[in-house]
Amino acid sequence: MDDQVTRTERTTVKVKNGLDLSNIQLSDVIDINFLQRFQDSFAKGVGVASVTVNLEGDAITNPSNYTRYCMDYIHATSKGDKRCAESHRKAGEEAARLGKPVVYECHAGLIDFAAPIILEGRQIGTILGGQVLMDIPNEEKYRKIAKEIGISEDGYFESVKEIRQLSKESVEAAADVLYIVANNMSKAEYQQQILTAKSKLLSDSLDKISLSMKKLAASVSMVNVSQVHLDKEMNNVNTINNKINEMMDLTKNIADMISAQKIEMARLDRLNLVGEMAASIGHEVRNPLTTVRGYLQFLNKKTEFSKYASSLEMMIEELDRANEIITEFLSLAKDRRVDLKESDLNKIIARIVPLMQADGVLKGIQINLELGDIPSLILDEKEIRQLILNLVKNAIEATDDDGSVAIATYITEDRPVLSIADEGCGIPKEFLDKIGTPFLSTKPQGTGLGLAVCYRIAERHSASINIHSKEGIGTTVKVIF
Repeated sequence: MDDQVTRTERTTVKVKNGLDLSNIQLSDVIDINFLQRFQDSFAKGVGVASVTVNLEGDAITNPSNYTRYCMDYIHATSKGDKRCAESHRKAGEEAARLGKPVVYECHAGLIDFAAPIILEGRQIGTILGGQVLMDIPNEEKYRKIAKEIGISEDGYFESVKEIRQLSKESVEAAADVLYIVANNMSKAEYQQQILTAKSKLLSDSLDKISLSMKKLAASVSMVNVSQVHLDKEMNNVNTINNKINEMMDLTKNIADMISAQKIEMARLDRLNLVGEMAASIGHEVRNPLTTVRGYLQFLNKKTEFSKYASSLEMMIEELDRANEIITEFLSLAKDRRVDLKESDLNKIIARIVPLMQADGVLKGIQINLELGDIPSLILDEKEIRQLILNLVKNAIEATDDDGSVAIATYITEDRPVLSIADEGCGIPKEFLDKIGTPFLSTKPQGTGLGLAVCYRIAERHSASINIHSKEGIGTTVKVIF
């Protein structure tokens, strides 16, 4: 018996909730496609390079924002490749030893960082990045490196001049953000897998109960009903049979609820990890953009720059677009303050009708209102305005010219509902469960932040969002308060 307990304890160390921790790979607990999109956006926005590797040092994402210095020179020779791999390996080991990101100078003289991805105390991968400088490059130093790995000294040093310079604090902040996001992603997916394992266990148990009940029901039906003197007993049997049917219905309802909760938990986990990142870097990115915009406006007013006016205006417009994206990004922050007070949802909708009609008129789309009798709600009016405008904008973009978008409010099951329905092409089934994921969009130029913001606003108002869509018919989004 003692031996059996010991073996069980050993197994528990290795397997937790049905998941074998010793064999878990990075790709098992991270959505690689989501990580790639995030890594690309982050690297481009902050101005660093980045790639994610497994324990063997093999890349599981494509390199993001890699410099010409590294791609065309360092990796152009086998010697440079080997040095790079060795540098990454040592940095990954040091990051794992410390349990936090490390910033270091790589073999090629660039400033890099390594952020460990740790699950249940075990490293499962590393995020590598950087490829920046903190000081003006020393020509002699880089010519020596070029000679050592056998590449053109002149071309090599010219490419060094293209490297972006960042402060140590900026590099550390970038490493910290990627560390937080990747580790939250792995933990969220791991918890999701635990939930899935438990759900399967419960589902299997319910299936067995259901099968037993069916067998019991079958045996009950074999009772000889012609024996009148057993009427009383048969009434009891029929009562049991009815209870069995009720239990079978309950079993199905529980399974459906578990499935819905799993989808919603996964969605919230993805929102939370991006929300943490938004709170960490949103303001730091916005401040330099504001400064650049100010200088561009200043130059645009100077007569000597008049021939560049159209280019300057285009740059200002693009900065404004970037600022809008950052504003949406910051809306994902979980701890964002809200000004909740008693409000009339119908009046909020009525006040922004002109804005919605202005969006629709370009495509000849009619905005139809059907506002029912609903009670006052505790809302942050600015956030609800943003939620409605985002949802209506999506509906207008999805609807063909001269179509219509219907906005309705009503009560269902004692809960107020805001409904927005379009006549668009519908959402493909493979996207439905992932709708609301930041950086995931069905639109070619979409950021995937609009709906993510709506889900976050709904969460802050203790509301839920349900989406019903049929391809070729349209989509209805319901916000249930």
